[in-house]
Amino acid sequence: MKQRRIYPWVICFMLLFSLGSCIKEEALNAEADIEGATIAQSDQFLKRKPSIDNNTVVFPLKRFTGSYVQSPEFVLTPGATIEPKSGTQLDFTEPQKYTVTSEDGAWSKTYTVSFVIDEGADLYSAFEYAEVVDTDNPEGHYHKFYELTKLGQKTYSWATANDGYNILAATLVGEGEKLVPSFYPTSQINDGYIGKGARLVTKSTGSLGGIFGTPLAAGNLFLGAFQTTFPTIKSPHFGILYEEKTAPLAIKGFFKYKAGEKFVVNNKPSSLTKDTWDGYALLFERASPPNDDFLSGDHGFVDKRIVAIARVGAKEQIETNEWTAFSLPFSFVNGKSFDPNKEYMYTIVFSSSKEGDKFNGAVGSTLLIDEVELVVDDVK
Repeated sequence: MKQRRIYPWVICFMLLFSLGSCIKEEALNAEADIEGATIAQSDQFLKRKPSIDNNTVVFPLKRFTGSYVQSPEFVLTPGATIEPKSGTQLDFTEPQKYTVTSEDGAWSKTYTVSFVIDEGADLYSAFEYAEVVDTDNPEGHYHKFYELTKLGQKTYSWATANDGYNILAATLVGEGEKLVPSFYPTSQINDGYIGKGARLVTKSTGSLGGIFGTPLAAGNLFLGAFQTTFPTIKSPHFGILYEEKTAPLAIKGFFKYKAGEKFVVNNKPSSLTKDTWDGYALLFERASPPNDDFLSGDHGFVDKRIVAIARVGAKEQIETNEWTAFSLPFSFVNGKSFDPNKEYMYTIVFSSSKEGDKFNGAVGSTLLIDEVELVVDDVK
């Protein structure tokens, strides 16, 4: 029988949700993290909130011809310090390095901070680019997708829940196994429809995941950001700024799908008897003020801000070993229409288990995705 390695920090994190103790106490002395970032007049310059992960901070800029000279402000873990200091004016034509040091001085972490013009690519001939994220888990390494702008800058529009899965990953890896990117729910593959692609796999979260009501993790991929929180369904933040002057018409792409052997209903009732995949796009009104300009994973397609939906149906939700094209037209909902004078957000979401948001699914269900295109009218 394989033994499971359980790192103390994993148990500590899980206890935080129920006891509110372990990590919170250590964070005052031993953590060296950037928890938040902003700039002056963020509504004017930023397309969405900055993306923050283990060692990078990306400020996604709207289309503009302004200056890269900025003075970012950072929120740090309690007692930590940062160099250069928060609010220091720097030229971000090239990414800048910041070092965060814990309150006790024993730990430090270097972040790469960049400002990127997010061009809002209409065609995602993805997923050719992925970098390996080295995590605080000493063995955890997973893929993070990015696109390259015309200026050669990295832009991180696509997000996954790999960071959340990493919390439990050390308790799931078997003896002799390693936490390489393919171990995680979402990773890059070399044999996409054209070039490379994305693989989404529904994974078990083991006994600890079951205890906290999250017995499986569907592979997912979406436009937006992931910020680990509790309940976990609130962690996905769907949406990036939609800058076109006409409504989107459809999303297109290519897929392969194979359902896992045993479909399990874990938390909420289901009409399904076999697992299937999901893919959809949403156009929704930007919040005002835009502090929460996203939809969380529990939107249920009923949020009042949603304007239009494009979603796969029975025609696409099939098992196939061949790359198969899909084309999903947008339909307006709730009597709404597109107003070019309003600000909108949009997202594209894929999941290896349709009811993954309810933690229903089959371990092993695998969805391959490539060449995802957002179709818009070319009249500006």
